[in-house]
Order: sequence, then structure tokens, then C-alpha cells
Amino acid sequence: MFQKNSLISICIVAVVCLFLMAAKPDGITKFTSIWIGDSTQTADVTPGVNDAYIYGTLEVDGAVRLDGTVTVASEFSGTSIVTATNIADVVRYYQLPLLSFTSYAADAISNVTASTTPGLEVGSAYPMLVWADSEVTPATITFRVPSDYVSGGAFKVLATESAASTDNQIDFDVYINSDGVAYDSAATGQTPVVIAADTTTPDEVILTVATDFASLAAGNWVTLRIWRDNTATGTADMQVRGVAFYYTATQ
Repeated sequence: MFQKNSLISICIVAVVCLFLMAAKPDGITKFTSIWIGDSTQTADVTPGVNDAYIYGTLEVDGAVRLDGTVTVASEFSGTSIVTATNIADVVRYYQLPLLSFTSYAADAISNVTASTTPGLEVGSAYPMLVWADSEVTPATITFRVPSDYVSGGAFKVLATESAASTDNQIDFDVYINSDGVAYDSAATGQTPVVIAADTTTPDEVILTVATDFASLAAGNWVTLRIWRDNTATGTADMQVRGVAFYYTATQ
């Protein structure tokens, strides 16, 4: 009886000691290293103290925090690797509604309507800003550069023409303003961009801003002005059906 009780006591002490050795003071179980897989598996790096090896699928139904370097095996080269290059930046678009543009004539601003220049019309069920031949009054809009802006910055314009004609050109400029800085009073003259379009096939024209966007930053206020460049020999109406600002953003 004594031997049996002594054996039980020894086992209890051993279990308690193992528990104390395997647990941190706050009761969280602690392992100095973990190997999940059979003995035939071979790790690229032999686990040591505070290391882990897992063979098979790992599922985590919560947040994952990585405080060290992430190394991907060489056989998974290409798009299989998820790195900062893949996810850090993305191109995003900020739509500039046509109905938010105003007519800018001799420092007089008015809402764009069917009777202004440019005029607000509907073509093929789509709203559009329209400049007839010889009309050069700018349409203007002001917007704030989004807070996730990182770099770049340009405009895409969807445009058509009212008839087959020598291609028209879109001219444009921008003003940049920011909090606590004197108003921008001068804009760099931009190079007009040809519209390669007709009555049924729209052309997406890219307006790239030279110089003025060199120091563009998140939170800046941009005033865009677009108009028909009357030096081109096209006589058909120039029709702008959509305008968007696009840029490289943080993920």
C-alpha cells in the first residue's frame, strides 16, 4: 500500500513539475520548438530553439503578425509570390462628373447648360460636353487629390466627334492649391491631344500634365480646365463624354 501511494505521489509531483516547466507564469502553454510532420520530412532550415517546422496545410482563423523576414521558396517564382511589389501600390480612378463642370468665359463662371459654351447635350443616350467649331471656352472643375495618393496623376477623357472630320484636339491646363499657400496664379500650357474618334467609336484620350504635377501631393486641390483646341482643322463638334483623374495609390 505504501509503495502504491508513493508511486502515485511521485507521478503527481512529476506532472506538476512538467506543467510548471511547460507553462509561462500567466498560464499560456510554452514550447521551445515545434515539429509537425513525420520523421521522413526534411526542413530547409533545421529548427532550433524557438523555431517551428510545419509540413502540410496551415489554417489560421485570426490575425497573423510577422515580425521577421518572409522567405519564399525559389520554385514559387513569378506571380505566386506575394511581396511588397505586388501589393504596395495600385492605380485608382477618381471620377469627375460632367454635371460638376462649369463654363469658364472671361473669368465669368456659369453652370453648364444646353445654351452655354460648352453646351450640355445628350448623344446616343449619353450626357456630354459639346464644343462646336471655333468654340474654345474652357470647362472647369476643382477636386481634392485623394488621401491615398502616392505618385503619378493624369486624366483620361472619353471623347467622340459629331461627324467624320479631321480629328479635333483637346487642350487643357491645371492649377494646384493647398492649405496655407498663396493661390496658384499661373498654369503651364499643355500640349493639345488629338481625339482619334468618330460618331460611333469613342476615343479614350490621356491628358498628361507636364511640370505642374511634379510636386503633386495628397490633399492638394486641383483645378482642371479643358477646351477645344481651335488650331486643329476639324470642323465637327468635339464631344466629351467622361473625365477621370487616375493615380498610383497606397494599398
